[in-house]
Amino acid sequence: MTPHPSQPFLRAIPPVDAILAHAALSGPRADHPRFPFTRVAREVLDALREGEPAGRPAAERSAITAWAAEQVRQRVEVLRRGGLRRVLNGTGVILHTNLGRAVLDARAQAAAREAMAGYVSLEVDLATGARSPRGDVLLRLAALATGAEAAMVVNNNAAAVYLVANTFSPPGRVIVSRGELVEIGGSFRLPEILRHAASEVVEVGTTNRTYAEDYGAAARAGDLILKVHKSNYTIEGFAHEAAIADLVAIGRTAGCAVVYDLGSGALFDFAAAGFGAEPAVAGILERGIDAVTMSGDKLMGGAQAGIIAGGRVFVERLKQNPLRRALRVDKVTIAALQAVLRAYLFDPDPATGVPAVAQVLAGGDGLAERARRVVAGLSAPAPAGVAVAVCEDEAAAGGGSLTAASVPSYAISLRCPSEADALALGRALRQHEPAVIPRIKGNEVRVNLRTILPGEDEILRAALDAVLAARAEAKT
Repeated sequence: MTPHPSQPFLRAIPPVDAILAHAALSGPRADHPRFPFTRVAREVLDALREGEPAGRPAAERSAITAWAAEQVRQRVEVLRRGGLRRVLNGTGVILHTNLGRAVLDARAQAAAREAMAGYVSLEVDLATGARSPRGDVLLRLAALATGAEAAMVVNNNAAAVYLVANTFSPPGRVIVSRGELVEIGGSFRLPEILRHAASEVVEVGTTNRTYAEDYGAAARAGDLILKVHKSNYTIEGFAHEAAIADLVAIGRTAGCAVVYDLGSGALFDFAAAGFGAEPAVAGILERGIDAVTMSGDKLMGGAQAGIIAGGRVFVERLKQNPLRRALRVDKVTIAALQAVLRAYLFDPDPATGVPAVAQVLAGGDGLAERARRVVAGLSAPAPAGVAVAVCEDEAAAGGGSLTAASVPSYAISLRCPSEADALALGRALRQHEPAVIPRIKGNEVRVNLRTILPGEDEILRAALDAVLAARAEAKT
């Protein structure tokens, strides 16, 4: 913890005008005359008075002025160039939440660009000129791709679950197993969402064992039975969960709706291809469940969205909820999702139009050859003590999906003399332009080729060359 500044230090803090007049800010202020440099300078000085900054200067006015001016310059540069930047994903996590999850193919990218660049037929029937429902073609594509009677698209899966729970409660209640009250990334907790969305949440069973009879004893007409797919963890050993068929039977007997929150959701049958046991959406709906909810940007491989697919009567009820408008998606999301769903419905092989599917299914031999070509193309000598090699590795689907499935892969290994050297090398790769995000374990830095897109190999090679050369020079 940084100690509070002493009185001599506080007396040496310069006025804002002195900071703005420093030579470090002359260029930025001339280039950006409309930017509020004064406000940023005051923020820097406020932090300085509170003792927050690390490495603050000595208690001399000239030193503090120079330091504060540089802090202002750096903050302005972050605002000018920071935020979203392109990165090369070398982590091996395909649906990496922190890196934007699913990558869109060229057709989906083109559709999104077209929607952004001009006007589109968002809510107009071009044949009649009359107003049409937003995304009507998208909803039909979603229903066909999932095997549902109808579908609805909202801005993410949490919103989908919220809308479903809120639509049924009140007057009904939401019944959910204690073993399925999950927490996923970003401190998102399902029970908190449900308690905000519904007037009453009824928890049944125990953490490890919940039977159909537990739901049956609690269910009454008008309730919602919610089953949640444990996509990002497993419970093994002394455990039990109710079968979908049993929940459907209970729902019909008691007059309850039954919904399965699949979370990640899969339109491609990964289990049949030998990857994990992720349930395919169509297979779940065939069992008679009222609806499923899922993410559009996880295993489906599209843009961020929440998809509700189910019976026509069920979806029509959701449409009556005024929250629907607050959760709707925009033209860019609609355009991208249309292209992705068309790949599932019209392409002979979804892997050709859905990169997320292709990344899971890609053969290891091709990845190994790509890694070898990148290493063979390196021209810069590695820093002393750094060994560069191609090694077998493992990848993961990520996004809370295919949790138990191991996806074989290959990586470029950069073994360093020490853990500190590995951390420094990883930092240098992240700060390169474009950034390379590796995985670091101990004294080894790995760049997994399964998440390096095929067109990025040469960019990766150039980045490794530049970073290794800079590290070697720094060591001499």
